[in-house]
Amino acid sequence: MRYAVIVAVCFFALLSCSDEENNITETNERVVPVDTLVIAMQIGTDYGDSTNTFGMITDAAIDNNGNIIILDRMAANLKMYDSQGEFVRNIARDGNGPGKLVLPWDMFLFGDGRLMVLDPGKQGFIVFDDSLRFIEELQLWQQNQPFQSCAVSDGQFASFKANLDVTESEVVIHRMVALYTYAQENYDLLLWQDSLFLPREDVRNDRSLLYNNLEEPITICSDGSGMVYFSLKNGEEYSVTGWNTEGTEVLNISRDLPLVEKTMEEMKAESTYVTSYWASRGSVGPEWEFQPDPFKDMAIYINIGPDGNLWVRRGTTETPFFDIFDPTNGELVRQAIFIDDGYSWKFEISRNGILAWEEDPEDCYQILYQIQLI
Repeated sequence: MRYAVIVAVCFFALLSCSDEENNITETNERVVPVDTLVIAMQIGTDYGDSTNTFGMITDAAIDNNGNIIILDRMAANLKMYDSQGEFVRNIARDGNGPGKLVLPWDMFLFGDGRLMVLDPGKQGFIVFDDSLRFIEELQLWQQNQPFQSCAVSDGQFASFKANLDVTESEVVIHRMVALYTYAQENYDLLLWQDSLFLPREDVRNDRSLLYNNLEEPITICSDGSGMVYFSLKNGEEYSVTGWNTEGTEVLNISRDLPLVEKTMEEMKAESTYVTSYWASRGSVGPEWEFQPDPFKDMAIYINIGPDGNLWVRRGTTETPFFDIFDPTNGELVRQAIFIDDGYSWKFEISRNGILAWEEDPEDCYQILYQIQLI
């Protein structure tokens, strides 16, 4: 999960594999090579001291030196491990003082190694240098915190934000993706925005409408050199858009995939998990039950991979599966498939490598995995 609802995702369609050529063929599309993603290393156990157990992994990253950084939301701290998975040290801890974390939701690295941790409890970002020494806190927004951010250059980042306007008859959700200069409250350039109009009575009867449309409907990333990519999670459309820092749309990727409904079992599992999560945080009353969207989102995660290409994870398969595009022209160059099934797998893909973990593991404790291609 990130700054909100956890969306259980799955499905795949029109997929046929060739063992001899390791290719996937889809209707009306050319054949492309398929890589396999396998586990190379793991960090974490079900018991032990605080160096190798996690309360709730909410984000992870590999820095420019190959160190692995894990953001633990429940423990409200960061843990650093070397490239071999050996514990190095804890960074930050729970608290209100300078450099401490209250409610960490997201993090990203600038190209120069600075780490930005998004913490709504601190009304902005806690900033660490390339050695993870605390630099400063950027208390930029008392309200309307970003849900997700990424570095665009060493002095600029992009964020997805949303806010509500409530009238007597309706609730309006305003969503936007914009560019910000480091330490500045107001955006430099608006890249995308939309507004959703929901009858107030419908929202009062079913708060799932807010969670589905406000919390985590968008995924964004950047190549760190000025390009920003965006995908709106949607069960009816597969679409990725790219902008330059002048706000010009320079890339649009779409794929013709069939609609896929979630099964009753999937709907029930997602409802139970999300309802339990928000109830455990005291955010909802005992009578509330999360109602998932009936269709599986086409694309649920995007980022620039170790190969410099744009990786797009499909939300339409139980087995994690990625379309990989040339970001200069949007051409599908190959695909990748993970070795394990599971609806709750999360991935953090970057130029420095690939990490993964399960949000809702069967064994009830989390492990951080380093992933490699074969």
